[in-house]
Amino acid sequence: MREFFLLLCASLVMRVSAADESPVTRATLRQEGVFGFPQGRAKVLCNGRSLRFSAWSNKQYLFAQAVLWTDDDASLGKDWSVLMLDVNADGKSTFGVDRDYVLTQEGRLGYVIEHGWRTQTGIYTSKGRGGIRYIKTAGGRLVRVDTFLIPLSEISRHVGDIVRLAYWGFSAKPPLTVNSTTYTSAGKNYSRWAMPRSGYNEYILASGGRIDPNQVPEGVSQHGPGPMPKVGQAAPEIAARDWINSLRPLTLASFRGKVVVLDFWATWCGPCVECIPHLNELQLKYSGEGLQVLSLVTEGRKTMAPFLAKGHVDYPIGLESSSLDAYGITEIPQAFVIGRGGKILWRGDPASPQMDKVIAKALRSRQTPTWPSKRQGSPATSPARQSARDR
Repeated sequence: MREFFLLLCASLVMRVSAADESPVTRATLRQEGVFGFPQGRAKVLCNGRSLRFSAWSNKQYLFAQAVLWTDDDASLGKDWSVLMLDVNADGKSTFGVDRDYVLTQEGRLGYVIEHGWRTQTGIYTSKGRGGIRYIKTAGGRLVRVDTFLIPLSEISRHVGDIVRLAYWGFSAKPPLTVNSTTYTSAGKNYSRWAMPRSGYNEYILASGGRIDPNQVPEGVSQHGPGPMPKVGQAAPEIAARDWINSLRPLTLASFRGKVVVLDFWATWCGPCVECIPHLNELQLKYSGEGLQVLSLVTEGRKTMAPFLAKGHVDYPIGLESSSLDAYGITEIPQAFVIGRGGKILWRGDPASPQMDKVIAKALRSRQTPTWPSKRQGSPATSPARQSARDR
């Protein structure tokens, strides 16, 4: 979950205000939609207490809008959502075809393409438009509206074709995770991967008339993640403002000759937190064979301290890291396995069984290191001992 976290966990916080200073009634919002979305002619795919999700299309665009009725706080800047498209409507993941469209409060509409089990490409900027906005209602409260306008040419679909789609939305405050399928998780946060494709909604693309694309909001961020480095490329160097479980700043160069697992995560990301016990096990099991697990977050000690008071992390954590852009992080969790020679061997979800296989193979390798010879920092004490001190 970048997701293009990313994105998701970027350092810039944009406080999104109402798109129109004139408040609207909830009744009007229910009947008409906003930002040019033709709610009266759209197909409602989900209509519950927390979420309404609708879709409409014409010869040029697939137009979707989600209204999160109970999300009324725009202050944190960490809200994000994903429109999942089973483009060929076959009910399964299709490599190179299916894709997810990602929105964050600060960024422009982007998409990732299916690349394997819980694994996708880096994010591409869409030629469409989209944004997360909070609008004022007549009662004085805010209501969150997520809007996606996707060119049919971008997904290689035409009027008459069938697509299957689903919406997943996350709110940090109030804590909320919603989706347009029947999947439930007993009030706990969950990633979009938890939603079975059998629950996606079928939609037939129609020639629904004209709309004004310029009415659709879009993100205003002028900077963000670059392309995600590919397998076989040299791993970009890392940086963080502060470190836990290390007395000195760490760099990849300081671990030359080792196999490194680099994990990007956040304390508010449920799937990320679920990966920590396994990463702890990997560090303990393979540290004597040359494995080093490192993790990077955009959060600081103020957030991390109460989190670590409830559980332990047995490897270094880089706080307020500036490395997310260099690694093209748009969603989390996202991990990279870096070989002894400094090249990326694998990237994807750290929960994937494939990661363990790649690590085991890399540890058997005796490849000559190509990291710079100058050591730029190293751990001054064992992670386990330092973890207790930092907590």
